[in-house]
Parts: sequence; C-alpha cells; structure tokens
Amino acid sequence: MDDQTQGSDPYIKMTILPDKRHRVKTRVLRKTLDPVFDETFTFYGIPYSQLQDLVLHFLVLSFDRFSRDDVIGEVMVPLAGVDPSTGKVQLTRDIIKRNIQKCISRGELQVSLSYQPVAQRMTVVVLKARHLPKMDITGLSGNPYVKVNVYYGRKRIAKKKTHVKKCTLNPVFNESFIYDIPTDLLPDISIEFLVIDFDRTTKNEVVGRLILGAHSVTTSGAEHWREVCESPRKPIAKWHSLSEY
Repeated sequence: MDDQTQGSDPYIKMTILPDKRHRVKTRVLRKTLDPVFDETFTFYGIPYSQLQDLVLHFLVLSFDRFSRDDVIGEVMVPLAGVDPSTGKVQLTRDIIKRNIQKCISRGELQVSLSYQPVAQRMTVVVLKARHLPKMDITGLSGNPYVKVNVYYGRKRIAKKKTHVKKCTLNPVFNESFIYDIPTDLLPDISIEFLVIDFDRTTKNEVVGRLILGAHSVTTSGAEHWREVCESPRKPIAKWHSLSEY
C-alpha cells in the first residue's frame, strides 16, 4: 500500500475460526482507499448449535504482485452475538491493525538453483516442502504442487509446474526446470514459487509464495540469489519460509 500515491489494491479474506476450514476472499479492487465490494458468500456445513463458539474473521489486505501483500488490518465478529433467525444482519466494525507476528506459518519450501553462464541457462529444482498448513475444508492433508513463474521486470516470460503430490503436508518433488536467461538480464529476473493446494471440486488455493531474484523481499531470498549469481555452475539449495499470497 503506497500512502504517497494513495495507491491501494484492497481485498478481504474471510475465515471462520477456530477451525479455519471455511476460507473465501473478495476480488481485488484497484487503486482505491474506499472500496465497495458488494459480494456475497455462503458458508455451508455449519451446525446452528456451534454458532456460539465461532468467530467470523475478516482480514483486510492490499494486493502486491511481487512482494508480500500488505496486511491493513482485521475485524473479529463473534457469531454468538448474531441471531440469524432475524434475517439479514448489518454490522459496522472498526478495522484493527494486525500484529504481523500473529500470521500463521505457511510452511517452508526447499529449492536449488544453478546458473550456467556459457549456456546462459538457469536450472531450478523444486526439492521439497514441509509443515504446510491444512487448506481443505475437511481438515485433511492437502494435495500440493508448485507453480514456477519467471519474470523479467514485471513481465512473466515463463511458467511451469510440478506434479501434484497426494495427501501430504510434507511433499517431496525433486523436479527440475531449465530456463534460458541471458547473463545481462539476471539483475532484472525474479523467480516466483507458488505452493498450491489442488482441489478437484473447488478452486485451487495458494498455500504460500516465495520470490527469489530482483523482487525478493526477504534476506534469505536475496542472499540465495546472490550466491547463485556469484557461484556459476554450482547448485545451491536452501530452505525458505513461505509468505502469504
């Protein structure tokens, strides 16, 4: 979110706590600080008898394509105070700034990179992930795969993906991808890794994201990229924490 240009691309994620099995989000509205979403969501499979123990959580974010989305704030609405038998209930709540430390872990991803300056090729190996959160509404283990996007500046120039690993939160991929990248373009190259939970019946959900290269926003990501560029022909593997998408 850019306060100088009043440029925010807000959207809202909604989750029913404490089980976090029901997750939905609005569309992103571009360049506005006064968004009007006017979207309707329906949560199924919630027994009336459990309402008093549940909380509807609204997380307000500003979308950023190349770095972690900014958390603007959050709203908690205890459903114990809402009587659905009266029909539609309209509520107004202040948005509270969120402590980033409260963000749940998105898990970790291990990747290996090596650059061949003579061939001008980057070899990317998606090795494994661990401690991925459960994303399915059933609470069962996920079916993760990794999508790899290569950007030159802000333009995507290549995309590939791994196979889906069934019913695991600690998948082992060991899949290699090769990209032709001229040496003089390396300073402007970013590689985005999206860990995605495959769902045959509903929309696939992004578990977490990692960016290496020009748009890396973490110290570990920047250091990994530097080592790869300074050590040609040497595969360098590292673990990275995934950020929220």
